[in-house]
Amino acid sequence: MNKHTAKSVGKAHVPSVEKALNVVNYLAGVKDGATMKDMVEGLGHSMGKLYRVVVHLAESGYLDFDKSTGRYSLSLKLFEISHRHDPTEELIGKAMPLMERFSALTEQSCHLGVLNRAHILVLASTASPRPAGYSVRTGALFSAQDTSTGAVIAAFSDKRQQERYLNRPPADERDALRRRFDFIRNAGCERRESAIVAGVLNLSVPVFNIRGIVAALTCGYIIQTPQETDADETLRILSNIAGDLSRSLGHSTEGET
Repeated sequence: MNKHTAKSVGKAHVPSVEKALNVVNYLAGVKDGATMKDMVEGLGHSMGKLYRVVVHLAESGYLDFDKSTGRYSLSLKLFEISHRHDPTEELIGKAMPLMERFSALTEQSCHLGVLNRAHILVLASTASPRPAGYSVRTGALFSAQDTSTGAVIAAFSDKRQQERYLNRPPADERDALRRRFDFIRNAGCERRESAIVAGVLNLSVPVFNIRGIVAALTCGYIIQTPQETDADETLRILSNIAGDLSRSLGHSTEGET
C-alpha cells in the first residue's frame, strides 16, 4: 500500500471509527439500553450513517440486541479483550481478598461470575487450602442456564434482562424458571445441586454495585473429612462476604447510609 492509498483509507475509515466510539460511549451512559431511534436522536447522526455501524458492533459481539424491545446495550466483550476495563479491575481487586478470607474460613473454593450474553464468565476464583478439592477455573465460560450464578444474576436483574434470559430455554420451562427467580429473590441466595458436577452443592449469592446486580459469588460446596463448616454456615459466611463486597462497590440497602 503506497502513501496516498494509506491516507485515503485512513480518511475513509476515521468517521466510522468515530461513530462506533460515540455509540459505545452513549450506551455506557444509558442504564436500560437504547433503540436505534434513541441513538440517532441522542448522537445527532442520520439513520443511514448510524445503522450499519450499530449493526456491525452487534454482529461483532460488542453490543447485545433485545429483539423484544429493539434496544441495544453494551456486552462484556470489551472485558474479554482487555482486563484493563476499570470497573472490572475494581470488582476483581475488591473481591479477591474477601474470597480468600472465605476459603480460609470454610476450606471451600468460591468463584466470582458475571453474565456475558448467554454465558457466565468466571472473573476470579479461589481454591480450598486443602490438598484436594473442587474449584472452578478463572476465565471459564459456562452456559448461564446451567449455573446457579446465572440464575442468581437473572433473578436480581431488571425485567428486560430476565425476559432475555427466559427467551432462551423452551417455553414449557419458563414458568419453573420464574418460580426459581422468585424463590432466589425471597431467600437472597440459591442453594441447589450442581447441574454440571455430581456431588457438588451450589451456594450462590448476589453482588451489587451502586447501579444494581453486577455479579454473583458461588461456592461449589463439597463434603470433606473432617468437615470444617456445614452448608448452612458456609452459606452464611458467603452471604456476609458478598455483603461486604457490595458495600465496597457503593451499594447500600434500604435504610443504610
